[in-house]
Amino acid sequence: MFDVALEKKALQILAEAVDRTVGTGFVHAAVLKAAHTLAAHDYRQADKAFRMLNPRETLKVKSTAIESAELYHQFGDYEDPATEVAPDPRLRDIRSRSAKLGTG
Repeated sequence: MFDVALEKKALQILAEAVDRTVGTGFVHAAVLKAAHTLAAHDYRQADKAFRMLNPRETLKVKSTAIESAELYHQFGDYEDPATEVAPDPRLRDIRSRSAKLGTG
């Protein structure tokens, strides 16, 4: 049986691994599009793009994807912890007068 949610997550993990190892480019875009649409044409395009990677890049993407999948399996979806932390209101005045931002 085809599990749409599982397939979508697997492609998202693969797209993230491509991004982390070889960067955002046509391979990343093709895999990400396939993850969003799950259309047969997009699968073929992603497959073609992925096959254009050299063997060393393919191995790096594979190991990164496996590592990410294992983390997902152990801990589920996780966000960047830094984005979950609310800014300290005591520092609001300092940030509002930052010389780097041109407001000081």
